[in-house]
Amino acid sequence: MKKTILSVLFLMAATAVFAQKEMTFVVEGPENSYNQVRIVNETSQENFHCRVVVLNEDKTVKEVYGDYKLKEKGDSDSNTKGTKNERIQKGTPLAVKFPKDFKHELSFYVEYRDYPLFDVIVIHLTDKDGGYDEY
Repeated sequence: MKKTILSVLFLMAATAVFAQKEMTFVVEGPENSYNQVRIVNETSQENFHCRVVVLNEDKTVKEVYGDYKLKEKGDSDSNTKGTKNERIQKGTPLAVKFPKDFKHELSFYVEYRDYPLFDVIVIHLTDKDGGYDEY
């Protein structure tokens, strides 16, 4: 019984560490496809890099969509793919990956924006422990 509990705790800890190196989601939003991915740094971290990748159904990396360099809180970076074949379709799994030496725990939320020339997936990175205090 103790081994089972320890195994479960170990798997939960391993999942938390793994989740920090990669945050995944499926593209939803109102549009059928998107031609830009923007990342906004809303964290307390400065000068870090991350990468957005397109995933296969089995969660392996299909292709790199783009690399992003974020300097300070409020900074954003974007990558655009213009042709119909390069657009990200609704229902596509994406992941935000961080370098191996990145030690900070972050959270994220996704927003979808429709502009005249761009349909944008906006990924907001936030501090994991951010939010409201309990009452």
